[in-house]
Amino acid sequence: MIWLGVGVLLVIATAAVITACRHSPVRPVTQEGATLFPSVSGENLHGERVTFPDDLKGQPALVLVAFKREQQADVDTWLNQLDAIEAAIPGIRVIETPTISSARWGWFAWFIDGGMRSGIPDPDARARTITLYTDVGKFRDILGMETDTQIYAVLLDANGRVRLVESGTFTPDAPQRLSELLADE
Repeated sequence: MIWLGVGVLLVIATAAVITACRHSPVRPVTQEGATLFPSVSGENLHGERVTFPDDLKGQPALVLVAFKREQQADVDTWLNQLDAIEAAIPGIRVIETPTISSARWGWFAWFIDGGMRSGIPDPDARARTITLYTDVGKFRDILGMETDTQIYAVLLDANGRVRLVESGTFTPDAPQRLSELLADE
């Protein structure tokens, strides 16, 4: 009976350590009065660590934020238009960020990321998919995202400043609108 208790304690301790390792605290960042993408880290599906907004600076970025697995079809409406987006904004990085509660699912990150990795064989898609395990409520609050029931497209300029936070699927006028927002710099 003692061994069962020791085993349970080891499982709980292991889960706590894994959760702590996969949690990325999120904090607001401003620069000269402009809002930057929140400071948060994650790993792409190649296992490479990426820190927002620092690792995104130098070129504009479109970050597609999803909170639930069933939102992938909405994200795909944007990903299916990569050519149009890249034609309108040369050099833009398009990044997909499944954003997941670290308190609830961080301990299970190895399984979640492994499942995504096995479902995405394309190396470019794996590189642009960066899972964020963080405080989802705080992340949403910083970016002004009202709900987690829809996806958001977040446009960043080359300095990591947030130029647009827009909910919903791709619309045909999106490449032109995004380009105009970046041209105002």
